[in-house]
Amino acid sequence: MDGKVFGILLAGLLIGGLLGYGLAPRGVSQAEYQSVEKKVIDLQNQLSDLQGKVQGYENQINQLQSELSKYKAKATALESKNYTVMIAYDEKVGYYLTDGEGRTLYYFAKDIPNSGKSSCYGPCAEKWPAFSPDHVSAPSVLDSKDFSYIERSDGTYQLAYKGWPLYYFFKDEKAGDTNGEDVKHVWYVMRDYDVMIAYQEGLGTYLTDDYGRTLYYFAKDSVNMSACSGECLQKWPPFYRPNPVAPSVIQGHFGELNVNGVKFTTFKGYPLYYFFKDERRGEVNGQGVKNVWFVVNPFNFR
Repeated sequence: MDGKVFGILLAGLLIGGLLGYGLAPRGVSQAEYQSVEKKVIDLQNQLSDLQGKVQGYENQINQLQSELSKYKAKATALESKNYTVMIAYDEKVGYYLTDGEGRTLYYFAKDIPNSGKSSCYGPCAEKWPAFSPDHVSAPSVLDSKDFSYIERSDGTYQLAYKGWPLYYFFKDEKAGDTNGEDVKHVWYVMRDYDVMIAYQEGLGTYLTDDYGRTLYYFAKDSVNMSACSGECLQKWPPFYRPNPVAPSVIQGHFGELNVNGVKFTTFKGYPLYYFFKDERRGEVNGQGVKNVWFVVNPFNFR
């Protein structure tokens, strides 16, 4: 309440009290005193009217805000019905991709991203059906440029994310199921990864970045120490992503190392590197170089 109005109200109470006893301040006529009292009462009535209007406006504002929230929710729901790709959350795996109905989408570690091919046919495709929407529509937080199609051997088109073909899992019965996570160490929910798990026959599972570029470790390194510097780093550039997102089975094994201003992402304490001769995704030309450089198998490393 305004201080001036409060002062007037207080004066009115005092005046009213005095008049109730037939009293008036010395030197003030009864008529003048009653005139002031009437003014105070008028101001009180005006203030009450204004307070009532303010309360009415506040109620209207609250109602409008409530209506606005409802219509925003409806708009979001209607918009989401048009999505063919959405984002869901699970405490175990984090944020991941789903179809428009909330069914989980997976990637296959045996695929090579941006190769335009799938490695899952026959019995594999019966358990892991290809995700083949007729168009791509996704929330704005997903970059439309990260989506593409590959042509399967039967002539159908399968959607890919960052070059990785997307699949369902036949044991996921409802939206929110993620039963395909880490099946045989080659199937994982599709997330916006920094580090992924890949697989090649004869080599097994190994780590890559999100675009399928192979990551290596140096046998001369030790925990939280890099023995690679100068010319070595030109051939074996460090891999670095702050707080990298990885499949749930290995998420807790990453850290960070800073050596004279050169930053590395580490796995179980060991720095990770690229190899300059790996020109395409899926290449592992650094495997076994000088018998000290190797791919990182996340399931039997150190």
